[in-house]
Order: sequence, then C-alpha cells, then structure tokens
Amino acid sequence: MGLKKAMGILVFSTQAVIGADYYFQTRDAGLHWGDLSATDYGTIVQDRFARARTAKERARRYGQDSSQPAWQKVSSSGSSLLGGGEQVASTASNAAAEPQPVCVRRGNIAEC
Repeated sequence: MGLKKAMGILVFSTQAVIGADYYFQTRDAGLHWGDLSATDYGTIVQDRFARARTAKERARRYGQDSSQPAWQKVSSSGSSLLGGGEQVASTASNAAAEPQPVCVRRGNIAEC
C-alpha cells in the first residue's frame, strides 16, 4: 500500500512540475494557455538540455573542474576576489609598524 502512495505522489508531483514549466514557457512565448503545442514544448525542453550539455562540455574543455563542489568554487573565487590571503599576510607584517586608524562608515561618510 505504501508503494502505491509513493508512486501516486511521484506521478502527481511530476505532472505538477511539467504543468508549471509548460505554463512558464507559454507565458514567455507570449501565448495563452494551451496555444503552445506539445511538439513546440518538446523542442524547447530538448534545447534546454542541449544548452546544459554544451555548457558542461565548454567548462570541461577550458579546464574548469566540474567535480569540485559548488561551495568550494564559491569560496575559492571569493578569496581570490577579496584577496583574503594577501590581506592577512599584509596585516601580520604591518602589525609591528604603525597601527591603522579605525574607520566607521555611516551612509556615504567614513569617520576615522
């Protein structure tokens, strides 16, 4: 009995997702509900999968490692953008020199 319920939930959920996607694609095409044919919708879905495959191949071709988890990609790009390693190193070397003034930004004005 539990398997029947699970299959029913799975089928209903799949239909709901496909129906919502069909609605969004119809709306984006500037058509009314039901004006987008099943063939045209199938073409749109195939085009989306083709673009995803192309992006994955392009990433693999240009040396981006797709096996690296997304959070590691974000953290590595954030540290390189913000210069996290260099900032810590420069702070440690400047500690013996002259202390930096503390500035507080309030709106568009920095008070030091």
